Amino acid sequence: MNIEDLPKVDSESSLNLANKATRTRHQQMIGKNSKGEIDLFRLQSRIRVVIIICICTLTLIACGTGEIQNFEGISILTEPRVNRIEVTIFLTDKHGVPLIWNQSILSPGVGVSTLSDADFTTKAKVYSMRNGEIHRKVYDGRLIDVRWAQEANSLDRLLKAQIPLRLIEEDPERDTYIGVVTVEIKTDRQGPFSDTDEEAIIYSR
Repeated sequence: MNIEDLPKVDSESSLNLANKATRTRHQQMIGKNSKGEIDLFRLQSRIRVVIIICICTLTLIACGTGEIQNFEGISILTEPRVNRIEVTIFLTDKHGVPLIWNQSILSPGVGVSTLSDADFTTKAKVYSMRNGEIHRKVYDGRLIDVRWAQEANSLDRLLKAQIPLRLIEEDPERDTYIGVVTVEIKTDRQGPFSDTDEEAIIYSR
């Protein structure tokens, strides 16, 4: 066979074929990269959704912080001490039943459910008596040293506080050491709730 008989190859056609093959490989590489970018974008989108859900969940939990379950009243008990009136405040439900440590109250607790005793705002009023009736207001202020407490062999949720005797004014016209103590407490979200002890010992005998 003579060289003249071989099919002639057009150099321009060969170059076009080479360029076409190159473009095809390039397009295939772009397609793979695009697919990878799409997968990455989808992964990032899913992560963002998870983060948003977590933030929303924490926000909802935080909204409940500071609220005491079933807290709708208080019941107080006063006891005389050498230099103060000791005040015990039982937290109760709407029926006057004391809340208990293990189920009906969130605080004090752990984490976002914790409610500090400092979150309570208190008011206290003390009245002297004469002839069996309220005679004069001898103290109008707040409770001192408010703190969570628990009595022995009891699950009742309660606060302890005090009214120093030095803060109670003397009433020279009183005819008894018995007086009336009214206590009011509230939190940022609940209350105010109040109760009165009408037979509190407010003076030394």
